[in-house]
Amino acid sequence: MPRKIDEKKTRKALRRLERAKRAAEQADTPDASLSDWEGEFLGSLEERLETYGSAFNDPGKGDTEEALSARQALKLREIEKKAAGKARKPMSQGKGFKRKTPGPGPRSRDIHEDIEPAPPAAPPAAPRLVDTPSDAPAEPAPRPASGFTPRVIEGGKPRL
Repeated sequence: MPRKIDEKKTRKALRRLERAKRAAEQADTPDASLSDWEGEFLGSLEERLETYGSAFNDPGKGDTEEALSARQALKLREIEKKAAGKARKPMSQGKGFKRKTPGPGPRSRDIHEDIEPAPPAAPPAAPRLVDTPSDAPAEPAPRPASGFTPRVIEGGKPRL
């Protein structure tokens, strides 16, 4: 099912294309002249507008009542600005973000500066092998000291 495009919007888009072409041709600076791609783009837009009344078919690309899609209108606006000599200039080197010079340092206090470093730990002793008779009861190995001592709380309920 073809879309209904208002003829006024189609004529308005065609006039914008013609004005952009004319302005680019009359511009005296080489920066304002159209590139090959831009000339081809304007030609294809004009051809589609004259044939179909709209330059796009996918409703996801713009308003279905408009003659140009959102991207086509944006590119046409850029071409019009370029032809008028108001095109966006790229940033040159050295005018971008400046790197901050290092200052005196942070004004806050480091929480680790008051702590003295711990003395180096002694190397662990090498294990010794001991011969034990086979009939002697095996003693449980001592638990390593982890610094944890269980605490008994009096008055609690006994568990059953």
